[in-house]
Amino acid sequence: MTGPSLAELAAYRIAVEEVAGEVGGLAAPTDRDKVASRVAGWLADPVVGAMAARVPGGAEAVTANLVDALMAYRPSRPSAAADLSTLVRIHLQSQIDAMWWGSSPMFATDADVDTSPELVDLEPLRRSGRLSFRYHRQPTGLVGRGRDWAGRRLAPGRRPRTSGLRFARARPEGVALLNRIASEFRAAAGHAPPLWVTSLVRSLDHQHRLRSLGYAALLPSAHCAGFAMDVEVHWYRASGTDGALRRVLIDCQEAGLANVIDEGQAWHVCINPDSRSELALAYELGPG
Repeated sequence: MTGPSLAELAAYRIAVEEVAGEVGGLAAPTDRDKVASRVAGWLADPVVGAMAARVPGGAEAVTANLVDALMAYRPSRPSAAADLSTLVRIHLQSQIDAMWWGSSPMFATDADVDTSPELVDLEPLRRSGRLSFRYHRQPTGLVGRGRDWAGRRLAPGRRPRTSGLRFARARPEGVALLNRIASEFRAAAGHAPPLWVTSLVRSLDHQHRLRSLGYAALLPSAHCAGFAMDVEVHWYRASGTDGALRRVLIDCQEAGLANVIDEGQAWHVCINPDSRSELALAYELGPG
């Protein structure tokens, strides 16, 4: 099946915003049948339904997953979904990711991520100057967590407050896309701090761990195929450069490089399959 055009994707995003607007003010759902009926009504929109039909499992799978998410929803600090409207918007926008990568092999375990030859290690790239962005490794053990806690107390604004990367590995195309975003952000707001990346590839096991902790970790997820990443945005308000970063991310989407989802503190970025060859070449050439 031929993928949707950029115009079709833009129309879908507009339709999703309209659906999310209808959700505002709804109370937390308790009747599954009523929720399922409402979701089916949303998917009856021809633009939304056409996208759902392209997702593995079709509209039936999209409906079931969204109903499950709505029934299980509880506001919590870890979740990017502050309310039901945001949950619906994020879920439906993520169907673009699912349409692109939902049938791709996923990294099942942490060991699969650690040993995959399809991924590259970030540390050697950082040391050799081939990364234009920054990241923080998730600490392990009491010593590491204690060091992070002390760092936040002594210099609370030095870097974004996130748990850090569990895996400092990525697909080469992801590295190239992040380098491009970092370069364009620097050009748009020269006084801005460096671009911070808060999440990259995840295993399915880790995605389930995040769900158990209350995060809006959707399944299927392009993170688990290695084609999605999260970029910190909220932290840049302190320097007044968050608007420039948002513009760069939206430009990236409008250029057809990625699907971009505003998730509040961080923005989710998923590689468009049509841009893989361009990004793979950019990786080989290195950051400009």
